[in-house]
Amino acid sequence: MTGPEADLPEGSEDASRGSTARVVERLGCQIVEGGKPRDHHLTVDAVTQEFEVTRPMAREALQTLHQKGLVNLQARIGATVQALERWDLLDPDVIAWRLEVAPHSQMRSLTELREVIEPRAARLAALSRSAEICHDLTSHARTLLALSEDPDFAQPQEGTAVRQRFRDVDAAFHRTLLAGSRNELFVRLSYPVVMALNHRIDRDWAGAHQESVVTPTRAVVGADTVQRYPTRPEPIAMWLHMGLAYAIDQGLATAAEAFAEALLAEIRSGRLHDPGVRDRLRAGLDQFNANGLPPAHRAGFQEAMAGLFHARRPPVVVMGVSGCGKSTVGRYLADSLRVPFEEGDDFHPLSNVRSMKNRIPLDDRSRSPWLAAIASRMRAAGPEEGLVITCSALRRIYRELLRVARPDVFFVYLEIDQDEATSRVESREPHFMPADLVSSQFEDLEPLDKDEEDGTKVDATRPIAQIVAEVQTKLAERTWGL
Repeated sequence: MTGPEADLPEGSEDASRGSTARVVERLGCQIVEGGKPRDHHLTVDAVTQEFEVTRPMAREALQTLHQKGLVNLQARIGATVQALERWDLLDPDVIAWRLEVAPHSQMRSLTELREVIEPRAARLAALSRSAEICHDLTSHARTLLALSEDPDFAQPQEGTAVRQRFRDVDAAFHRTLLAGSRNELFVRLSYPVVMALNHRIDRDWAGAHQESVVTPTRAVVGADTVQRYPTRPEPIAMWLHMGLAYAIDQGLATAAEAFAEALLAEIRSGRLHDPGVRDRLRAGLDQFNANGLPPAHRAGFQEAMAGLFHARRPPVVVMGVSGCGKSTVGRYLADSLRVPFEEGDDFHPLSNVRSMKNRIPLDDRSRSPWLAAIASRMRAAGPEEGLVITCSALRRIYRELLRVARPDVFFVYLEIDQDEATSRVESREPHFMPADLVSSQFEDLEPLDKDEEDGTKVDATRPIAQIVAEVQTKLAERTWGL
């Protein structure tokens, strides 16, 4: 036993409560995940035997689940598992269990709830314009911006305290926003809103997963998808927090509502570029007085807002020799940027795959159709859709071909020495690229030249979180003009 119950004497009343709580949690999770399906019958004896607890504890656990709507208790019949629509879906435990077993579904529901109440709460808060609420919101917004720029934020270990502080301030910001509405029902919804916020950074932070998956998969992208929390907070999200806080401070109801809507759109792939969202935000900005911001933040805010309406999302090519980590870095970079991911190897014609399997190095002629296919995929990426695609792009002439397809392309060159690259290829899962062809790639390699300013060089041996954070910063500087 761990936590506050660990020091309780065995058999004490408090220890029994702790055991009962554990039964409630385990049984609740089973019901939520379908292990105890709808209409499944539960008796006190069955719970007693399954969880090895006393009958009073089993009875108390079923009563607790009855109060949460997960089961229906009837005298001399026992408990019957209820359908989802009967559950108390705003109960903190039910939300936590659903986040545990079905996070995507629950996050979608919680985000949709936020999309309904937070813009309206922002409007009401601006109409009320409470001095205390305005003070707290603007203070939280400035703190969030500062924390998001902390160099340690993206570090898995060193950044733990920074992310915890950021999470707490973000939760306080949104609780304050709902409190500012002066609507008691909105205030009661603070808990599920905060749970959604905390889940994204505690459990769904992109940087926490850099060692867990080495096989890339296409990033899930869609207007209905709540995207994974990026390695580092998006600058535009921080400026939208700032705009929301100061719109309320200025008593601008329409602007506050537009900022809140845009802030929520930012966490859904592509939604921030929805014409309706942008039109309402533009109208809000027409009312907004940027001179009401602290002097240190005025230029950054104005540049970010201008960039939002003129920004394009360039395709990113993750390049380098085999074994440098293109696929792994590309996958996490795509997750962090919330754009589609494509594995460049998938575009090779079968003749190239056969050549490499037979240990025959590729030449310019054999690479030509492969580069053409990658260029075609890059052209197909919409200017606001974005794309991360892997491609060795070993020679400058290859990169020039990709630049013709998309002049706005950005290259991420993962630099690695030959011994390390060979070692990685030898140790990875079976692949059509054998380790003894790595040397031929180094023979062809022409690293990014100094005059190739549409790219950046990164040490491929650094932790993935650091690589992604650095690339994200470079792209933000290029995209937002920061």
